[in-house]
Amino acid sequence: MSSENRNYSLVTLSDRVVPGFAGIIRASMMAGEPLSSRELKVVVGSFSHVSEGKVISFAKKVTRHIRVGRRWSFVNATVEPVQPSQLPQLGAPQQTNGNLTAWVVE
Repeated sequence: MSSENRNYSLVTLSDRVVPGFAGIIRASMMAGEPLSSRELKVVVGSFSHVSEGKVISFAKKVTRHIRVGRRWSFVNATVEPVQPSQLPQLGAPQQTNGNLTAWVVE
């Protein structure tokens, strides 16, 4: 099937301290890591509509090894629908699981 027949979502995962958790200081903030290293963008495609929760869960699974390597503590996620014409060059997918396919586009 062509990309026109798919639903695409852009999932932005970020390592943020959740308000209310006073006293938590991110090690990456202390080390002066650039903000770009604390954000990952994942395009998730499916042939049918999928809930935001399932898309987020899949994006977290695909990026787990990256987030662990960067010592993320909390993950904040946002999901935006993306039209096929607005997609970046995707290349080979990082992971496919049933109806879901993911590309890490950072």
